Amino acid sequence: MKVIKIKSYKTTNTLITSIVLLILGILLFTNPSGMTKALSYIIGGVFLFLGISKAIFDSKSSTSTSTDQYFNIVMILIGLIFIIFNSAFELLVRLVMGIWILLSGLSIIASGANTMKATKGSIISLIIGFILILVGIYMIFVDNLVFSTIGLILIIYSVLSIVDYLLNKGA
Repeated sequence: MKVIKIKSYKTTNTLITSIVLLILGILLFTNPSGMTKALSYIIGGVFLFLGISKAIFDSKSSTSTSTDQYFNIVMILIGLIFIIFNSAFELLVRLVMGIWILLSGLSIIASGANTMKATKGSIISLIIGFILILVGIYMIFVDNLVFSTIGLILIIYSVLSIVDYLLNKGA
């Protein structure tokens, strides 16, 4: 069996990315509501900045059209919506993720019910489908679960990445 040896490891990029993701994961896990508000403000600010700066640029340009003006107004409105309704951002993410998991569970149950007579493994599909439905409903109704879970995943990933970096650096 041929062993592949890593000759170089991108030291700064890998380590810095892992540390940033670790900090982000810790912040998401410990303070998901604060992070969702901050993320909503950042996204709103970006849309607002892009809409206003493009509107200023288009006012100085002789080639701007009514479509450009409409686009600028839409960008500014989206930015204002993200800033004003920052608590709805978490609710929207929660609803989308919960409904997606709920529909996946229903799809798995439908698939398992169709193959119930053909295979014995379809009982496992039905159980998984019911579990997904429960998780989807739970995710819809529990605040900040999505962002806490994403934070936990980021923490695990970044710790594993840092350990991998430390182990491979000496190789």
